[in-house]
Amino acid sequence: MSPCSKCNAACCRYITTIITEPKDSEDWDEIKWMLLHKGVMVYIDEDGDWNVETLTNCKHLDEETNKCLIYETRPQVCRDHGEDECEVVEGEDFSDVILRKPEDVDEYVKKISK
Repeated sequence: MSPCSKCNAACCRYITTIITEPKDSEDWDEIKWMLLHKGVMVYIDEDGDWNVETLTNCKHLDEETNKCLIYETRPQVCRDHGEDECEVVEGEDFSDVILRKPEDVDEYVKKISK
């Protein structure tokens, strides 16, 4: 088992999925629906990709020690994530667009419609 000392096993505490950039009211409504769920946010990353992030711990993370319980047999995607390239960003200013609640969507759409 190996601890993730630098980042507190942050990559084991969320999943992020790239989504298609919203284009119409139906797309924006779907984002609002996503944001009605606890632990979900939508943001644009540094590459301009739209992402949905869901806070959820890996079921193989020992939360007391921050150790992976299946370290020797963990998936390749986990192996590819080293502490040196940890994606965790300090603070909340990692993106100009972070949507946390449905009202944020309305404000953003109003802003880009001007």
